[in-house]
Amino acid sequence: MHVFRAYLSTTTMQRSLLMTLAVAILTTGSYAVSSVVMPPIRAEGEEVGVIFIPGAEIKGEAYGATARAIQEASTLRLWVALTGNFTAQVPNPLQMKGAVEGAIQALRAAGMKSTRYMGVGHSIGGIFLAPYAKSSPLQAVVLLGSYLTRPAKLREYPLPVLTLSGELDGQTRITRVAVEYEQLLEEVKVDKTALYRTPVINIKGSCHAQFASGPMPGEVRKFDLKPAITDYEAHAFIGQYVSSFADVTFNPEADKVEEAQRHLEYYFQESGTRFLPLLGVKALDKQGSVSPWAQICQAKVAGNLVTKTTINNEILSLLPFLASKPSIQNLGGGAVVNTTALVAYPENPIDVATQMESPVEIGVKMKSREAIRKSLGVTLPGFPQATEVLKLDAEANITCKDLNQIAFQLALDNSTQEAQERYAQYGRPITFKDDIVYGTGIQWSSTGLIIEESDAGLLVQGVALVTPVSSFLFPGMHYCKVMSPYRAMEWINVDSLRAQKTVNQVEVFLNCLELIHRELSRHLLFKLLKTYTPHFLNCLERINRTF
Repeated sequence: MHVFRAYLSTTTMQRSLLMTLAVAILTTGSYAVSSVVMPPIRAEGEEVGVIFIPGAEIKGEAYGATARAIQEASTLRLWVALTGNFTAQVPNPLQMKGAVEGAIQALRAAGMKSTRYMGVGHSIGGIFLAPYAKSSPLQAVVLLGSYLTRPAKLREYPLPVLTLSGELDGQTRITRVAVEYEQLLEEVKVDKTALYRTPVINIKGSCHAQFASGPMPGEVRKFDLKPAITDYEAHAFIGQYVSSFADVTFNPEADKVEEAQRHLEYYFQESGTRFLPLLGVKALDKQGSVSPWAQICQAKVAGNLVTKTTINNEILSLLPFLASKPSIQNLGGGAVVNTTALVAYPENPIDVATQMESPVEIGVKMKSREAIRKSLGVTLPGFPQATEVLKLDAEANITCKDLNQIAFQLALDNSTQEAQERYAQYGRPITFKDDIVYGTGIQWSSTGLIIEESDAGLLVQGVALVTPVSSFLFPGMHYCKVMSPYRAMEWINVDSLRAQKTVNQVEVFLNCLELIHRELSRHLLFKLLKTYTPHFLNCLERINRTF
């Protein structure tokens, strides 16, 4: 019955995944999840059980060193159960209840008396542990290189939850966990205790593999980044952070709780030295209904004339944006320019953290410098009234390529010193090509910003449309498809640091789910089991690799 309830509580997309796993279990055989128990290292203290759920294709025993670091750092008497042997070696909702209940039975059989339990999930283990834990024997959750998937919110989660990320985690990228940190920033403004109940912490210099030990699956090796600290150092940090969270959550001694709260406050502030630069650049893409980056683009196009220009912007959805036109008017001797923007984000309906968080492109409809000059009352050089404005208007015309280069420099300048040094040392470069220039709005609208990754680096090419002020229909337009500064920042901080291009696993995943949904919608279960089993197992393998 718990499988049926799990099925009913999910979204349509998640149901497709559950059915995929169900098919795999039916056709390959279901295995009982096992548990390896690590007894406490302390003779006294508040007794708490810690149940580990591994990442995809990672054995439970690989978390032994991590668990021991937590035991050593904690003043609590911690029992540990390392679960493993999930079907296809990937934790999943269908087996989560049995895994946790089996771990509890193993802990009690080994001598644990308390009924206080904390779940620790790594990667996809955390993805599936979090929704299960809401109605379970667990009283707290720790997400290692994992997060609450959208649309879940930290403040709405019914249990204390620690989100712990690595600065150089190439699988659960820091920009994804920065979204959680941003939520916490807002929550702390109204309730400081959120720092203790839903802390979001980043481990400086650590990667995805360092939440465990030993050889990693191929997909982790492909996506993950080179760490700047040793495994021992990473495990020691994990021990400190999880220990403080566990003390705040479970320790009955008030002085220990207060000390742990001070530690969490420090970890929050220290993590901000890496999260806040990212969030600052992220905010340039979109703030409410305005794109500050679009305003910056118009300011750059205006050049020194910007000192006599007020720039407004409105972010629109696709159809209104296609129909929109920028406008300009002269008010009190200054130009007021009204621009529009389309901020296009990548599709990621299942919230996979290997996918970029930044926009695919930002389309900006601006007025040309020539149009601004005309609005300010200047027509031809040599006229007396043109003198002041022409002194300001000495710069060369700005292209979309120039704006893309500005986006990159803005991202680089706002990255941490360590990130800048890493990028200079072994980051793959960005090459900016001259713009694709079109003469009609239809051509410009139907062509996206070119961003092509290869083993050599990233190629970026803007798309432009510029019309003269003498144009009858659309005079003085300057349209650009440009790179988001945050996309450049993700490249500098994450993707460029891989030695070679990685495959977009989200697209693979969605293609698999499309096949599954199509067949299930036809109610051809028997045909599915007999004929499509190889296709489903292949999809399941690809889904495993996604995480």
